[in-house]
Amino acid sequence: MAGGSGERFFPLSRQRRPKQLLSLLGDGKTLLEHTLVRCTAVVPPEHIIIVTSPTLQEPIAEVLGSTIPRDNIIPEPAKRNTAGCLSLAAALIGSIEPDALIAAIPADHYISDTERFAELLGAAFDFAQAHETIVTFGMRPTRPETGYGYIELGTSLGNGFYRVASFREKPDYATAALFLERGTFRWNSGMFVYRLDVFERELGIHAPPFGRAIPLLRQAYREGNAELLAQTFGALPNISIDYALMERTTAIAVLEADFAWDDLGAWDAVRRIIPPDPSGTVTLGVTVALDTSNATLANYADRHMLLCAVGVRDIVAVVTDDVVMLCPADRVQEVRRIVEHLRANGMDQWL
Repeated sequence: MAGGSGERFFPLSRQRRPKQLLSLLGDGKTLLEHTLVRCTAVVPPEHIIIVTSPTLQEPIAEVLGSTIPRDNIIPEPAKRNTAGCLSLAAALIGSIEPDALIAAIPADHYISDTERFAELLGAAFDFAQAHETIVTFGMRPTRPETGYGYIELGTSLGNGFYRVASFREKPDYATAALFLERGTFRWNSGMFVYRLDVFERELGIHAPPFGRAIPLLRQAYREGNAELLAQTFGALPNISIDYALMERTTAIAVLEADFAWDDLGAWDAVRRIIPPDPSGTVTLGVTVALDTSNATLANYADRHMLLCAVGVRDIVAVVTDDVVMLCPADRVQEVRRIVEHLRANGMDQWL
């Protein structure tokens, strides 16, 4: 799933270079490339499909080169959130392999241990095949995070699998702290594994507009009928797969995952994956930080631009060739408000 815009990573993230096409880990590879490395440890490249927006189809192809077949980069006819994305993928995959097992993986996550990820992905495939159950990955919380949804563990099914007792929306801080204390809640990673027939059956029961749309979308792919594809997909609700299906179905289990994970939602994630200096400050690019603490200073401009800070603390400063962005460290989730302001006021040259 590679159609997101990553607005909370503005100004580095832009319309034609969203979060999944950024190199946030300091190694020159985009998040999408890292995701493909993890997935190809289990699935051959020709069996990987990237679903994205039409404007990102070409930029993604340029980044990936010959890593996967170019025809496997699929544009969505409209923005219809993750429920639409996964329904479109189900239609296309079903036109090729009706008995497919599918892993739905976001393109913009950080996972530290590729080997362990591959091991658990294989276990999830086996469980989904044998139990006609959708599998989601639950991550053990390390902090009272308010930016993630949570999964409450139910009865143990053995080997790290559990029934899902409940899904919980993004909580306030006090509730997140309570979830952490109880020890029975896991972060909802947004990664799912399922048999295609089970996914379509559950959509038909719990999200009928999507269940009805998949056969028409599949027909459109088989016939090469772009008009039918656009019309059918455009009529779908704009809703996440969590709301549409995962919070409603009983045919779901959670696999507890023990690798380090982050969904890299906003600039605060940078300091979780790049170790700060003794003052708690992370610096990227050409920077000078004096008497500065608990700050993130990221300079992505060319080397003729210097980012300096003295006597500041608890801030995020990001510089690109055309934008300087500053915000308090505890308000990074609000960076998308800048994007909304630019869009509403006709300032599209910076989007």
